Amino acid sequence: MIYDTKLLTAYSLLLVVGSFILLISSSNFPITFATHLELNTTRLTENMYVIHGSGGNVILSIGNDGIILVDDQYAPVTEKMMSLIANITNKPIKFVINTHWHPDHVGGNERLGEAGAVIVSHENVRKRLNQDQFFEMINQTIPALSKKGLPIITFSDNMTFYQNNDEIRISYLDNGHTDGDSAVYFTQNNVIHVGDDFSDEAYPFMDLSTGGSIDGLISSLKSIISIINNDTKVVAGHSGISNQTKVKDYANMLIDVRSLISSMIKEGKSLDEIIQSKPTAQYDTTYRDYSFIKPKDFVTNIYESLKSRQ
Repeated sequence: MIYDTKLLTAYSLLLVVGSFILLISSSNFPITFATHLELNTTRLTENMYVIHGSGGNVILSIGNDGIILVDDQYAPVTEKMMSLIANITNKPIKFVINTHWHPDHVGGNERLGEAGAVIVSHENVRKRLNQDQFFEMINQTIPALSKKGLPIITFSDNMTFYQNNDEIRISYLDNGHTDGDSAVYFTQNNVIHVGDDFSDEAYPFMDLSTGGSIDGLISSLKSIISIINNDTKVVAGHSGISNQTKVKDYANMLIDVRSLISSMIKEGKSLDEIIQSKPTAQYDTTYRDYSFIKPKDFVTNIYESLKSRQ
């Protein structure tokens, strides 16, 4: 896979500022990033928050049944996250739902599992967390989690459970970002976490090495659009609180760029020629956060996804 060499560290540095760097070499994840970053929250509804920090955005749902988390950031910030939560509520963390297997979304699994939280995910997430994974994007092998960090409830398609006076629908998304993506929709609060299948600030990354694909990502976005409405608060993995209109715009952008690249592949153009034609040009201002995926890397990702089907 062809990427700018600076991207080999970009994934682990995503949303991180400052200069204190720690190399994680424990049984968790060997990811290099700063651990001094302050966590903060945005209130979504009366009993729901988003926790922002060094890894993926975390949804916090509080109710009489306890706390439900969607994702749990990197391992080294777990204690800080738990302290932040304790300042909001004294309720116990009952469930953790993983949107996919990447370490910036599941790093807290082991500590939270040890504390008694029930971890829930798609079955492919457990399979990947249960064995070492070579993460091509950062050129690192991610060690398997211990038993306490593994999901103990899994599903193959969709599942629903009822907690905190809400109906929580977890929907499997079709091989977009990875092969284990899920959207988690809190129906009564009208809030959805869509993991890394969407961003209103940046181009997506399809982890082709673990089942991601451009066709799957478009299919996943269509599924998300079918679930939500104009009033739904959409929480993405690494951007702000968004809405249905922006999800539709994202899907349309993907469809357009895929079509352009597909046509050029059929014409026999090389990857370099396709990059030089700048098929993303009309969208580069909208999705201008290039800290992780630059336009040429996005084009490469789509190109390789389409070529893999041939």
